[in-house]
Amino acid sequence: MSTLDALHRAVIADPADRTVRLAYADALDEAGDPASAARAEFIRAQIELDATPEPLRRHYELSIRSRELFEEHWPDWWRPVCTAAGLPEPHGPGRRGRRRPWNWPYTHVSGLPHAVNLADHLTVQFGAGFPEEVRFRNFDAPAGLPDVDHRRWGDAIPLVRLNLGWDVTPDRWARVDGPHLARLPELELGRLPVGTAAAVAASAHLAAVARLSADLTDAGADAVRALVAGPPWAGLRELHLTGHLDPPAVRELAAACTLRHLEEVSVALRRPGGLGALAGEVLSRMIRVLFARGSAPEPPEAGWRDFGPALEALAVAPWVRRLRRLRITAGRFGLLGDLGRRLDRMGRDDDFLPDAAVRALAAAAETGKLDSLVLPAGLVRDPVREELARPGGRVSFA
Repeated sequence: MSTLDALHRAVIADPADRTVRLAYADALDEAGDPASAARAEFIRAQIELDATPEPLRRHYELSIRSRELFEEHWPDWWRPVCTAAGLPEPHGPGRRGRRRPWNWPYTHVSGLPHAVNLADHLTVQFGAGFPEEVRFRNFDAPAGLPDVDHRRWGDAIPLVRLNLGWDVTPDRWARVDGPHLARLPELELGRLPVGTAAAVAASAHLAAVARLSADLTDAGADAVRALVAGPPWAGLRELHLTGHLDPPAVRELAAACTLRHLEEVSVALRRPGGLGALAGEVLSRMIRVLFARGSAPEPPEAGWRDFGPALEALAVAPWVRRLRRLRITAGRFGLLGDLGRRLDRMGRDDDFLPDAAVRALAAAAETGKLDSLVLPAGLVRDPVREELARPGGRVSFA
């Protein structure tokens, strides 16, 4: 085995070790050819770019130079990954099918300066000089491309982040799961059905995951329990539940979480009733604001106030007191939600998170280890928000 091969295997074995990557760049320089020198320069430029604050001119210079190098050389850097991962190699001169576009079936992603796209199927992004992130766009490969064994990624690149895109079915997860994920630090899951959440949590290969992001919209409390009650990622540091949770799901998160190493959690709340209820609410408010300001108030419907008991349970959960950062946001629905917020300002609306729940969360921030508690500004009454948003305090609103 050559020195370069040994160093490359060491990079894959420990994706976080930048020293090994710089040693690989030094070995490339010793090869003495222009192509190796360009690869070495790209590795060093990206590593320095990650460590350089954005406002500095040096950051801008490194960004430009790394983009130039990538745009000129990415097919040569990508081709060995294709061989290792079982992907088709980029089309080039001297190959069959001259009518195919240059580098088919791949394109360089202009919006991501160091990324390669496989026919709208997946995107692979380079970081610190190597392809690190695999992001599926459409899980099933387009017609004409081979059915790739996606369990080979971890043996082909220093896999740092895996994003499985939208609607992760149990079958799709089974095609990805395997021992190659044993070193994976970040996992991002698109909309996750309950069955898939259970399948992911049953994996024996995710012990190294330190950051988990999952969209649990409509998945409910069972999916939350699968992700936080005794999962394989016992050492998880960050948990981001990007889908909108209902009150039972929030209560389940508070009661069932066994993750003792969590430092940061973000949760998005979903107004009970979903999109149909929000549409009816907006129409009702519009009629009330325009035509019935003096009429008797309507009986209360399900709304944000129903999160009160769930948020109070969250505030007293022992694991929450050990967090450094907790962020709670509120899900709305595009233009319809914007209209709802405008009507909130125009008409009578008493649908806020209960004051007692907000104060309980604030008390948890003041008595625990929390450095930062962020709450949805539009769902907290003005007097309570003014009371808690003190300069230098731990509670803020967004």
